[in-house]
Amino acid sequence: MGTGRTEFELKFVGAPGDIAKLPNSDFFRAVAPKGSWEKLSSTYYDTSDGSLADAGLSLRLREEGAKLVQAVKARGDNAVTRAEYERELESDRDFPKKTGDAKIDEFIKTHRSAIEPIARIAVDRWSANITFKGTEIELAVDVGRAESWGEAGKRLTCPIAEVELELLDGSPADVFGFARLLIANAKLRMGAGTKLDTAMALRRPAAELLPPQKISVTPDTIAVDALTMLLDTTGTRLASLQRNVVEYRLPEGIHQMRVALRRLRAVERVYRPYLKSKKIKKLAQRAKFYAGILGSARDWDVLLGETIPSTQSSDYAPSGIRALKANAEAERAIAWGVVIEAIDHPDFTEFLLGVTEACVVTSWSNASRKPMRQPIKTFAPEILDHALGRVLGLSQTLDGSEALSARHPMRIALKKLRYPVQLFRSAYPKSERKDYMRGLSMLQDAFGTINDAVVAQSLVDIAAANAGDDAIRAAGFIAGYKAAEAKIAAQQIDKAWAAFSEQRPFWRE
Repeated sequence: MGTGRTEFELKFVGAPGDIAKLPNSDFFRAVAPKGSWEKLSSTYYDTSDGSLADAGLSLRLREEGAKLVQAVKARGDNAVTRAEYERELESDRDFPKKTGDAKIDEFIKTHRSAIEPIARIAVDRWSANITFKGTEIELAVDVGRAESWGEAGKRLTCPIAEVELELLDGSPADVFGFARLLIANAKLRMGAGTKLDTAMALRRPAAELLPPQKISVTPDTIAVDALTMLLDTTGTRLASLQRNVVEYRLPEGIHQMRVALRRLRAVERVYRPYLKSKKIKKLAQRAKFYAGILGSARDWDVLLGETIPSTQSSDYAPSGIRALKANAEAERAIAWGVVIEAIDHPDFTEFLLGVTEACVVTSWSNASRKPMRQPIKTFAPEILDHALGRVLGLSQTLDGSEALSARHPMRIALKKLRYPVQLFRSAYPKSERKDYMRGLSMLQDAFGTINDAVVAQSLVDIAAANAGDDAIRAAGFIAGYKAAEAKIAAQQIDKAWAAFSEQRPFWRE
């Protein structure tokens, strides 16, 4: 039978040319002077509709020199751990062989007739076993290519350039310690996903963003475990979006990064009274810092991608909008430059490493207060009631006033309610929460329209400066256009709030 074990691995990515040079760098020669190269060629298998992937499994056949090795990997508790079952085969005719895990073997047997090759990975691997603070780690560099097949069997390829740290024996905390030493000596980013994920991504448009992974909790999930799930999904999400921002410069990448960072901050805030350790708070503070850096670029993206196009369609749009738009594009380029510098910096990689570490090395949770050991069904109502109380306390701002800034505190309070609601919602039946979630969403959309008007006013003033009278008139037109939208949204808020405030919160028995 195959050998089953839990694989713990940190992965980093970078430019192929930079990665290929690492084995000859001073740092690698100092920590691993006895490394060696080998050729690895792997073929991955699944059904055409991805049955194995949907079940959290990957099936691989790899040529390792003269050996032929089958590996089945199963999704673990977090992004950096997986169950792995390996066995050496005499011939590829023996493939696939049983792993020794009854459930996995039965699943593969059920789908065996439909299993086919879906991707190939060919890399030159340099590797060495090192010892860091008594912990044994395999340090590996992979440089090669991933292949998949598109429509009509068209071959799709992309480079693979990775550095992997795999725990062989010892403490995961030491792997993170060595990882910090590594990123201080090499330009690397946190990797997101497996080599198979990289190959399968070739079948999607480069600009397509995958939806965020949903957090699924039950009424009996322990509160501290729900926070750990959030950290895990947030770290993975941010790492996957980094490439969309740095390499593809996708506006939606910045938007989704800000959402993930705000969610981390909001949830940490509600957990803060129960955490004795400052570790998660420090991560939230850094999340606030990066969200702030992303904010300016996001605002210019909205102005240029949504606000200006909507006003240009008006029959009354002034000609000066073109000059204003040109200035806005220059301002956006400056803001994006600041974002790229920050998100492609080693400090951001270290931040992501810290988020990942917090879901694996959970000493911070051992010092948490008693409520953190409660199940969600006991813990969540108090948290959600507190967040809702803040919203209710600000409801007097919804008094018909048309002052846009007067409604800002309410908008923030609704955000601080929605993020914990999203974290805990799967513990409650959909039928009981859908109306409440819809009402909350409608309120936030309306408040978002009002906020967009405030931001647009500020940005068009900046873009119109020193651009002439036509641009100034265009700025006034855009500001007035958005103010009119905001006035309608304010009226919608009053109606939406009246309906929302009458709903019974779904978390109350």
